[in-house]
Amino acid sequence: MTSIRTSRTAAIAAKCKDCIFDPLARGTWREQVAACENGGCALNSVRPVPRSCIVNGEIHRPTVAALRRKLDAPVAATG
Repeated sequence: MTSIRTSRTAAIAAKCKDCIFDPLARGTWREQVAACENGGCALNSVRPVPRSCIVNGEIHRPTVAALRRKLDAPVAATG
Protein backbone atom coordinates (compact mmCIF):
# COMPACT_ATOMS: atom_id res chain seq x y z
CA MET A 1 0.00 0.00 0.00
CA THR A 2 1.25 3.50 -0.84
CA SER A 3 1.74 5.84 2.09
CA ILE A 4 0.52 9.43 2.12
CA ARG A 5 4.14 10.63 2.13
CA THR A 6 5.00 8.58 -0.94
CA SER A 7 1.91 9.81 -2.74
CA ARG A 8 2.70 13.44 -1.94
CA THR A 9 6.32 12.99 -2.98
CA ALA A 10 5.28 11.29 -6.22
CA ALA A 11 2.75 14.04 -6.97
CA ILE A 12 5.31 16.80 -6.43
CA ALA A 13 7.86 15.01 -8.61
CA ALA A 14 5.29 14.44 -11.36
CA LYS A 15 4.20 18.10 -11.36
CA CYS A 16 7.77 19.40 -11.45
CA LYS A 17 8.72 16.97 -14.20
CA ASP A 18 5.63 17.94 -16.21
CA CYS A 19 6.38 21.64 -15.78
CA ILE A 20 10.10 21.85 -16.57
CA PHE A 21 11.52 18.66 -18.05
CA ASP A 22 12.70 18.81 -21.65
CA PRO A 23 13.94 15.42 -22.87
CA LEU A 24 15.93 17.14 -25.63
CA ALA A 25 17.78 19.43 -23.21
CA ARG A 26 20.87 18.58 -21.18
CA GLY A 27 20.57 16.84 -17.84
CA THR A 28 18.23 14.39 -16.19
CA TRP A 29 14.76 15.45 -15.18
CA ARG A 30 15.93 15.81 -11.57
CA GLU A 31 18.85 18.00 -12.65
CA GLN A 32 16.56 20.18 -14.74
CA VAL A 33 14.06 20.47 -11.86
CA ALA A 34 16.87 21.33 -9.42
CA ALA A 35 18.01 24.09 -11.80
CA CYS A 36 14.49 25.56 -12.01
CA GLU A 37 14.61 29.27 -11.20
CA ASN A 38 10.88 29.83 -10.71
CA GLY A 39 11.08 31.17 -7.17
CA GLY A 40 7.38 32.01 -7.27
CA CYS A 41 6.41 28.35 -7.60
CA ALA A 42 4.66 26.93 -4.54
CA LEU A 43 6.69 23.72 -4.95
CA ASN A 44 10.10 25.40 -5.18
CA SER A 45 11.19 24.54 -1.64
CA VAL A 46 10.04 20.91 -1.88
CA ARG A 47 11.03 20.13 -5.47
CA PRO A 48 12.99 16.95 -6.10
CA VAL A 49 16.71 17.43 -6.60
CA PRO A 50 19.59 14.99 -7.14
CA ARG A 51 21.14 13.64 -3.94
CA SER A 52 24.36 15.43 -4.86
CA CYS A 53 22.50 18.73 -4.22
CA ILE A 54 21.50 17.78 -0.65
CA VAL A 55 23.80 18.60 2.27
CA ASN A 56 22.70 17.92 5.85
CA GLY A 57 19.11 17.41 4.69
CA GLU A 58 18.91 20.80 2.97
CA ILE A 59 19.13 21.87 -0.67
CA HIS A 60 22.71 23.13 -1.07
CA ARG A 61 22.39 26.32 -3.13
CA PRO A 62 26.03 26.46 -4.35
CA THR A 63 25.75 22.90 -5.69
CA VAL A 64 22.48 23.77 -7.44
CA ALA A 65 24.13 26.88 -8.91
CA ALA A 66 27.02 24.76 -10.23
CA LEU A 67 24.51 22.32 -11.72
CA ARG A 68 22.66 25.21 -13.38
CA ARG A 69 25.93 26.46 -14.93
CA LYS A 70 26.66 22.93 -16.21
CA LEU A 71 23.24 22.67 -17.84
CA ASP A 72 23.48 26.16 -19.34
CA ALA A 73 27.01 25.72 -20.70
CA PRO A 74 27.29 25.65 -24.49
CA VAL A 75 27.73 22.25 -26.07
CA ALA A 76 31.13 21.83 -27.73
CA ALA A 77 30.91 21.41 -31.48
CA THR A 78 32.07 18.08 -32.86
CA GLY A 79 33.13 17.39 -36.32
